[in-house]
Parts: sequence; C-alpha cells; structure tokens
Amino acid sequence: MAPPPQDIPVSATRDIWNRIAPWWDNALGEGNDFQERLIMPATDRLLGLCEGQRVLDVACGNGNYARRLTRAGAAVTAIDFSEAFLQCARERSDGLAIDYRLCDATDETALLSLGRHEFDAIVCSMAMMDMPTIDPLLRAVRELLHPTTGRLVFSLSHPCFNSNRVRMTAELINEGGEMRQEYGVRVTEYIEPSADLSSGILNQPEPHYMFHRPLSDVFASCFRAGLIVTGFEEPSFPKDAGAKNAFAWAKRPAIPPAVVVRVAGSA
Repeated sequence: MAPPPQDIPVSATRDIWNRIAPWWDNALGEGNDFQERLIMPATDRLLGLCEGQRVLDVACGNGNYARRLTRAGAAVTAIDFSEAFLQCARERSDGLAIDYRLCDATDETALLSLGRHEFDAIVCSMAMMDMPTIDPLLRAVRELLHPTTGRLVFSLSHPCFNSNRVRMTAELINEGGEMRQEYGVRVTEYIEPSADLSSGILNQPEPHYMFHRPLSDVFASCFRAGLIVTGFEEPSFPKDAGAKNAFAWAKRPAIPPAVVVRVAGSA
C-alpha cells in the first residue's frame, strides 16, 4: 500500500526535481502538446488576464507559462523550490522581465514573504499533485491576492481518470462483423489519498513523487482556506486529434485527463 502524502518529506521531492529538471526542460520547452492544447488554453480562459496585472506563478518549473503571461502583458513573479528548474527558466527568459525566486510552495511563511495582497492573480499549473501538502499554499492565497480582483487558477492531473491507480485500456471489438478499436481507462481505486513514484513524461530518467487526492479532498482544502470555486473545466482532446500511440490521451477524447479550477476568497 502506498504511503499517505504527508509521509513524504519535501526534501525528497526537491532532490528528485533538481536531478531531472534539465531533462524536463528539454522535453517541455515552451509547452508540450498536453500543455498547449489543454492546460494553457483552459487556464487562460479562467484567468481572464488584463494587461498590467501582477501575477504569481507558483511552481513555475522551466517558466514556460510565466513567459506566456509576460508576453501577454502581465507583471510576473515566478517561484519554484528547485534551483535547477529556476536556472533553466532564467536561461530561457533572456530579455523578459520575470522575477524568478526560490520559494517552497509548501512553506506558508515563505509564501507570505512575497507580499500581502500584492497579486491580482496566482497560477499553479500542473503542480499541486507534485506537492506533499497543498494546505499551506491555499491558506496563503487569500493573503497574497488583492482582496477584490484576486483569483487563483490551478490545474492538476484529473484524480478520477489520470493517476497511478488508473490503467489505460485498448480493446479490439467485433460487433456484428464490424471491427473497431475502443480506448478507455480502468479505475480500481480513487477515494484514498496516496503517494507514488510516477513518470509524467515517457522515458523520464527518474520517477518523481505524485500525490493523489480525490477531488473532495482538494476542494475541502480550498474551503478550509476560505476560498470558493468560481470556475471549473475538464479539458480533453478533440475527436480528430489523430494520435498514433494507443496510450495517448488524444485517443480518449471522451475522458478528461486534467482539471482546471478557479477559486477566489469568500466574502
């Protein structure tokens, strides 16, 4: 049985990401197909960015979304707990005024040192499932955000359909003499939080920790922090995506592999 998320120390996750950050940077670049077709467009829609707004990019990785936001006219502060990832981000951001800082998103005190009510928006793109705890970040959000314009948009692997507890299926079906291929997923576990070593990209040189939480736990953490859900999307690939790999998400257009959520402070 996998250990619960809180039993994995942050240092264990940080050490792995420092080792694999250059490989991920090379694999992702300015965004892979998953990010460019699903995550970034949904995040853009829920974020509703206005030029000149101050945005905090939490767990920015190699900085590809921070650069996207900056080019759209935002003033961006981007943080990550991996020095190696930040180095990759800075090297890719030549000429862009992005304030990159070393900061652990599970350290509430460190987050609050970024400035109370300094940000119009906070983004956390496909990173919360890599954190052993999300409560410190969500508690800090209300203090970091502007009290009237502030919102947090976060995305994560869909815990119902895209976790280490899920198996992809591919079947050849013969019905009435007609042959067809059918692609789906098989879910055997969902409700219990857990921590597993996982690979987010094919051929990743070393697995990293992924922390599974059911949606009820994710939203409970939001509500405990005084945040309410104001937007929710489950992006999936279009039916004509044309993937060749039987285990690509594009082969499963009826199943969303991620969720994108917008929350804001309650009155």
